[in-house]
Amino acid sequence: MKHSNTPARVLVVDDDVRYGEWLRHHLNVLFPQASVSMLNRSEFERWCTDFSGRDCDLLLLAAVFGSSPEDPQSPGLSLLRRLREQPATPAVIALAEDGNELTAVRALQLGAVDYLPKRLLTPERLNTAVRMALRRVERRVARRLASLANLSREQLRAGAAPETAPEPGAPPAAGDGSAISPAAGDGSAMSPAAVVAPAAEAAPSHCRARAWRRCSRTRTPRSFRVTRCG
Repeated sequence: MKHSNTPARVLVVDDDVRYGEWLRHHLNVLFPQASVSMLNRSEFERWCTDFSGRDCDLLLLAAVFGSSPEDPQSPGLSLLRRLREQPATPAVIALAEDGNELTAVRALQLGAVDYLPKRLLTPERLNTAVRMALRRVERRVARRLASLANLSREQLRAGAAPETAPEPGAPPAAGDGSAISPAAGDGSAMSPAAVVAPAAEAAPSHCRARAWRRCSRTRTPRSFRVTRCG
């Protein structure tokens, strides 16, 4: 695969050993970095039972696809249905030993990325089909990684602790004006004189005496002097 550090894992399923070897040879020539494995039909059915979704990137399925989509003698369509039930499936190229346009359409509806008659397959067509299928695998992996990244970001945002409100009775934060100004309409609000008076009463007695003497030495304004008559 183009953007992956690991080689593509290709699985060829065919009961025809000679044709399977022909496919393996051309795949190794066209995609030397790929890992190509081979299974016959019975081995593939057992493989489907243990398939985990991480064993294969591309599957080349050579089988009989029948004369119609409802043909009970069509193991190719049955295998595609079985793969579709798996939680994760590889990209599938159907290599039909027989079949027609109806079975080709049905195979594509069941998840195959391409449908090629075996008798018309050439190295050039094989190269084109495999490259296009691997590109689809790359795009699918990229979408899955992007979806996981978005899910991780959403979980981080959801897990962030919200700001906690101060507990009842807790001292107000520094600079909070609510510690000084009373609530509107509260009769307990203190006037400036009421704030200054306790401070004056708390002053020492000798300070109050000096303040009185300064006030008594102050000259009475002329406008307030009383004039005796007679």
